[in-house]
Amino acid sequence: MLGPLMTAIGSISVMGLASGLTLPLVSLRLLQAGASAASIAAMAALPAVGTIGVSFCLAQLTRLLGSKALLIGAMLLSCASLLVLATPYAVFPWALSRLLMGVSTGILFALGEARILEVSGEDTRGRWTGVYAMTLTACQFAGPALLAAFGTSTVAPIVIAAALHLLAIVLLFRSGWRSVLSDTESPLTLLDFLRHSTSLAVAVLVFAMFDSAMLSLLPVYGLKIGLTTSLAVLMVSVLFLGDACLQVPIGWAADRFGRTRVHAACGWVAVVVALALPLGLVSNPALWPALFLIGAAAGGLYTLAIVRIGDRFRGGALITANAFVGILWGVGGLLGPVLGSASMAAVNPQGLMLFVAAGALAFLLSMLRRSAHEGPGSAE
Repeated sequence: MLGPLMTAIGSISVMGLASGLTLPLVSLRLLQAGASAASIAAMAALPAVGTIGVSFCLAQLTRLLGSKALLIGAMLLSCASLLVLATPYAVFPWALSRLLMGVSTGILFALGEARILEVSGEDTRGRWTGVYAMTLTACQFAGPALLAAFGTSTVAPIVIAAALHLLAIVLLFRSGWRSVLSDTESPLTLLDFLRHSTSLAVAVLVFAMFDSAMLSLLPVYGLKIGLTTSLAVLMVSVLFLGDACLQVPIGWAADRFGRTRVHAACGWVAVVVALALPLGLVSNPALWPALFLIGAAAGGLYTLAIVRIGDRFRGGALITANAFVGILWGVGGLLGPVLGSASMAAVNPQGLMLFVAAGALAFLLSMLRRSAHEGPGSAE
């Protein structure tokens, strides 16, 4: 069990490193090239578009090519997309690179997460998914660290990330990864998934919006509440440090005390802490543990949604459900900065925290929903 799990976690984490590296790198390179704000925003949105697009046809691609071949192809595509960014900026090649990076991300996340859920046992699924979430988050933030260490004018960070892609490809070649799709099983539709697994869909959407909004807007929030620039940037690190550090304990608690109970607890922590910040915690040292807790709780919404998807679905339905997660992630990534900035404009600056609280509350309300139907995505 350990070998397949490590291969799956490692492959997705390499993609996380590429994402964390290329998002700020592309924006900074475009800024240096004199691109407009609209061009920078459009380029930043292209990976999400690619992820959404490939998610709709992932089951068909997996049946046609097989999981292993598709994963290796996605890794090669990601590596090639990275290397394009080592060339001088040109609109079409860079735009195509970003779009294809999103395609490869959608494939790797859906198939990789499905593999983790399949291989991990029922009693340890929460812990292993927590290990995956912790490793992925750490690798995402290793990307900006590489930029800080080497700078944006050198190709060294890109070369390092590309080399790690090649290592992951070697591991995939040596693995016994195989497709779990069957031509005889009933297909899972997006409508079925949304109808019967509403709270899981909401949890993924809320965390995707949280992730993109916090990365782009939390430093602005910090400046508006009177922090220095360095402390405002540090807020992002503390937030996602909580996400990285506490996913394994959250997964263990879900295995020990029940997935639904711990999932709801994550939602309540996010609501309470996000509402407490506008009430005065921002003016004292409790800001930092509060940010740590919000990051952990919001990350738990996603981690436990994935765990519960693994509890509900098997075989091809599991891959399809994870593809739908990719669609929701792409939509949330696009909506997060827009809705977060609108909330800040409406209630300046605490609208951002109210936005977080509203998202977590929406998740808790969705957990109250009970479906009258049973099936592969059984009632909540």
